[in-house]
Amino acid sequence: MRGERLSGVVLARSGPLAACFLAIAGLLAALLVPFGGWLPGLVVPLLVAGLVFSVWVVRFVPARTAPRWSAPAVIAIAAGHGVWAALTHAEHVVLRRDAGSYALYSQWIATRHGLPIPSWLEAFGGSQALTDPAFRLSSPAYYQVVHGSAGAAGTTVDIVPQFLLGAPAVYSLGWWAAGWNGLLIVPAICSALALLGFAGLVTRLLGPRWAVLATLSLAMIQPVLHAARSTYSEPIALLFVAVAAALLVDAVVAGNPLRANGFAIPGVHGTDDPRAGRWLGLAAGLAFGLAGLFRVDGLREVSLLLPVVAVLALRRHPAARPLVTGALGGTAIAVIPAVWLSRPYLGTISASLVPLIAGGVVLGLGSWAAVAIARRREGRTGALYRRLTTDVWQNRWPWLLAGAVGLIGVGLATRPLWMTTRQDPNDPGSRVVAGLQLEQGLTVDGGRTYAEHSLNWISWYTGPAMLVAAWLVFMVLAAATGRWWLNSTARGTCGAGGTEGRTTGVPFWLGPAVIAFGSILLTLYRPGITPDHPWADRRMVPVVIPAFVIAATAAAAWVSRRALHRWPATALTGVVAVAVVVMVLPPGLATRPVAGQRTETGEVAAVEAVCAALGANDVVLALDNRAANEWPQVVRGSCDRPAASVRITDITDTAAVAAVVKPIVARITAAGNTPVLLAATPEGEAVIQALGLTSEPVVNLTSNEDQRYLTKVPDGEAPLPVQVWLARAAGVS
Repeated sequence: MRGERLSGVVLARSGPLAACFLAIAGLLAALLVPFGGWLPGLVVPLLVAGLVFSVWVVRFVPARTAPRWSAPAVIAIAAGHGVWAALTHAEHVVLRRDAGSYALYSQWIATRHGLPIPSWLEAFGGSQALTDPAFRLSSPAYYQVVHGSAGAAGTTVDIVPQFLLGAPAVYSLGWWAAGWNGLLIVPAICSALALLGFAGLVTRLLGPRWAVLATLSLAMIQPVLHAARSTYSEPIALLFVAVAAALLVDAVVAGNPLRANGFAIPGVHGTDDPRAGRWLGLAAGLAFGLAGLFRVDGLREVSLLLPVVAVLALRRHPAARPLVTGALGGTAIAVIPAVWLSRPYLGTISASLVPLIAGGVVLGLGSWAAVAIARRREGRTGALYRRLTTDVWQNRWPWLLAGAVGLIGVGLATRPLWMTTRQDPNDPGSRVVAGLQLEQGLTVDGGRTYAEHSLNWISWYTGPAMLVAAWLVFMVLAAATGRWWLNSTARGTCGAGGTEGRTTGVPFWLGPAVIAFGSILLTLYRPGITPDHPWADRRMVPVVIPAFVIAATAAAAWVSRRALHRWPATALTGVVAVAVVVMVLPPGLATRPVAGQRTETGEVAAVEAVCAALGANDVVLALDNRAANEWPQVVRGSCDRPAASVRITDITDTAAVAAVVKPIVARITAAGNTPVLLAATPEGEAVIQALGLTSEPVVNLTSNEDQRYLTKVPDGEAPLPVQVWLARAAGVS
């Protein structure tokens, strides 16, 4: 019995322990980084204290017994996933995509201990340099924020990194342990912890035995592995979403009446413990809200949580008020560092962020109004209510809800037949898409987002059988929700107080189901990401893919239970075997071609070579577009040297480029520094030659990157040349 108890404790509490510790790390970063206090001597002792606190606080998370083999199996799966992701981790430190931005952000705060990033404007001749339209200090994912007027005395410039602070703060801990190697493997560790949190959620919803199968399936799915190999925020986001949903289940079960056995976790009946329900509700809300430290999309889950809170409030559930308090409070805390440190980034995503905030406000006000109106009408049932709860309609509503969910699924699956989604053709992502279309022989239409194919993207990695089974479960849950609501309101009017109003309890799966399904619809409708794969597929990692895996596992569990009670043992064995094949084989086959792939190898050595070639007084000016995109922040962060770039329309017009470069070089020289031109393409090196300078080849690396397909699943890698030429330009006149 002791082994079963320990196994249950591990499954129930390992995810909350990890999430609590990472939340503390994110909060410490929000307090310390703006003031330059992200120092290992200060942070590490605080994190040790935070870990002790996390161990203490998760003791209050309820746990039940589980087969003694289930927790070791889940740990082995998560550890195997994490180790494999670490062994095959990318070295994306030369900035091209979001992973490079996160890596350089993490390296900066690990070594410089604060934000913003200085521009070293004086090295370029001071504020006068800003009057030159060809001069820029910004680069992709690193914004130039000017304080003052160009050319005016006292004007300063800060470099502000893209994205939120939470994930870089966590990944920076790896730098303190082992430099670049340590930093680049922390996402793999976070992904393994996320799998433990996911297993805890599945344990609560379906039981510990099925948690093993679901965790194995999720660990093998390529987008999850891909996110774990690079410095993305998705592994941490997956951890927080899974843990928040698991704590929500615990809160609902703890506050349910003792008689609500039908809506309790299998083997754990409602406890009617309002105090436990309140504390667990607060913890769940905080987990949802504090996810915003790591991921802007966390606002979506908080918004979708509000209707769930309304349902709990109508049922007088003790978790309702603490749940919304924790969610809104955690969100408010997360907003402060986001606005303080990432305001330019929030501005660039305003087209997506503003509707998300507006939708959250609408859901919040609508939920509040529904609760207020229902409570005002307590004890009264109108004619409309009586009509809607007649025996005829009670039989129809569940079918109508299930049919609506089914139609939504058909609509998403058939979208490519009747819809072509587009965005602004002037968006920078549109230019990337147009270039890829030209390379891949597709019709050039850069405005396309390919969002109508978003359900197909998931099918590539999970197989269609898993998607169909999952969607059938969504339909069943919709019907069950309608049936529960009508039955519960029939016993006592909507919003009735006291024990009688809660005799049926609230389904423990209701909150996770509503949030997951809503998030699936919003994400599939508008992924909001450049649609080249596998890069775009990480958008599905925190919620969409895990939700499909859980729903498909629920289908397997339901069929197995029927087989257990009605069919012979051989039939049960066959059902389990089919479930394992459906859940494991398609993900395994999709991942197999790239399972051992490592990308961007050699980039750390390339960065070190560039830094070794620079002197103490060198000031770097990137010439061509690739150099301007990839190297300025690398030079600032890794080489500790000032860096800027030249805004060039036509790099092949070497004479015109030379005319633009000379004034900038002259200002650098006049400031007492040595201008160094950096080229990353042969065209840029030609500019160096046109200036009469001698270039020094510093990097000539043939690395690799993920394929960048728009309309098919990636199954290999693409070559990635990384070249750098340097030339000292002190003699240019």
